[in-house]
Amino acid sequence: MISNMKTTFKAALLALTVLGITGTAQAQEVTYGIQVGSNYHMSSFGNKSVKDNNGKVGVSVAAFARVGDRIFFQPGIGASLLRKEYTFENNQKTPKFYQVNLPLQVGYKFLENGDFSLRGLLGPQLNYDLKTVKSSAATDYKKFSLDGRAGIGIDVSRFTVDAYYSHGFTSVDKTLDAKNKTVGIMVGYKF
Repeated sequence: MISNMKTTFKAALLALTVLGITGTAQAQEVTYGIQVGSNYHMSSFGNKSVKDNNGKVGVSVAAFARVGDRIFFQPGIGASLLRKEYTFENNQKTPKFYQVNLPLQVGYKFLENGDFSLRGLLGPQLNYDLKTVKSSAATDYKKFSLDGRAGIGIDVSRFTVDAYYSHGFTSVDKTLDAKNKTVGIMVGYKF
């Protein structure tokens, strides 16, 4: 299973790198930015023994590069604290995940009017947990995971506001059959 995940991870990185290089070669504009915001992590569990699944609020910081104009490629790197709460084996669990996130998104500006633009973004997000999380002897959270991420955002002059949803494509724990589901809002500044 881990080798399949690594193969998927490598293939996704290769494909997105090629896409990014192609887009960069044709692009005339590169914008950099930073963002900070909050997230709400609400994992889904396939294991029916998990009860009282409650999401928790966490925080995120990120940096991004936006390559292109109306259609653009936006790779980024971020750090997130994700939290959740659930009951498993008659014990309440409150694990915390410290992740590095690598969203690789393609975007489209639906509306542009002077310093204002409305845009949508879509693409994969690769995640790496910085520390091993063990909420019980039976759980084994994986270090790497792959999510799909979709979002909508606005730019007003150099300021940005983004709302996003990410959904896990891979299980982050085999015993719990857990997948990531996160919503978030970020505010930022472009350079």
